[in-house]
This record gives sequence, structure tokens and C-alpha cells, in this order.
Amino acid sequence: MINEEDVKKFAEAKKCKDCLGWHKYCKAECCKIISLEIDPKILDKNDSEYIILKVGKQLCPSDQYYYRLRDVRYTRGTLRFQKDRIHIFGRKVFYIHPCKCLDENNLCTIHSTSKPKLCKALTLETAHEDHQGFIVTDNCLFRYKMKGGDENGEN
Repeated sequence: MINEEDVKKFAEAKKCKDCLGWHKYCKAECCKIISLEIDPKILDKNDSEYIILKVGKQLCPSDQYYYRLRDVRYTRGTLRFQKDRIHIFGRKVFYIHPCKCLDENNLCTIHSTSKPKLCKALTLETAHEDHQGFIVTDNCLFRYKMKGGDENGEN
């Protein structure tokens, strides 16, 4: 059985076509969190103020822009994440820092054609896939649309 709030969210998700109408629920969580594919144990072993990840390839300018908007430094195939912004939840590691383009209402201030490709890539169809850096949070519109639910909010 799901709670009454989730029943309302399932109903609202059916009406929402995009994230703009959903921000009152999610508060743009995906624009504030980057999932890091690293072992949490390396954080204990690292005395530096940064966690450095090798991406293994040259990032395209759009991906570099995506990370720059989140205050992550990119240099010659490595990403530098500030360690004090890294949080561990269970066995997952997240870098938490809001995108510089979010306004006080958690809305993106850049035109949709100017957004990094990574930002435009998360859709209902791609939410099922595993994207580097993306997480579909518990409050995400796509999570509610993927779960479905009938009129009573049951799966």
C-alpha cells in the first residue's frame, strides 16, 4: 500500500509533460547531485581536498561545460571533485553541489538550446538506462512515470 502523498504524485505525474511542472516536488534534485562510480573506501584513503577521477577519454565541450557548471574541474582527462561536497549514502557516492544555472525557484536559467547535452539527455525513455552522473532521485518525475500506477496509485 502506498501513502496518500504518493497517490497524488502519481496523478500529477500523469499530467506533467516535462520537469518544469514537477519542480515543486523534486526541487531540481538532478541539477544538484552527480552520482560517482567510485568505491567509498577510497575517500578514507585520500587526504587531499579533491577526489580525482580519470575519465579515460577526452570529454566533449558540452560535457566539460556540464561539469564546470557544477564547480567540477576538468583537466586532461581527469575530473576534480571537491572532497567536502562528496557524501556517501550506503554504498553510493554523490557529489552534491547545485548547478550555477539554477535560480531561487530551482528553475534553469539557460535556454534549452544552450544546455549541456547531458542535461538534455535525461528523458522518460533514457531514465531507464544507466547514464554517467545521472541519478533518478526518489522525487523525480521520471521515477513516478516509470512506476506507473493505476488510479489508486497501486502498481
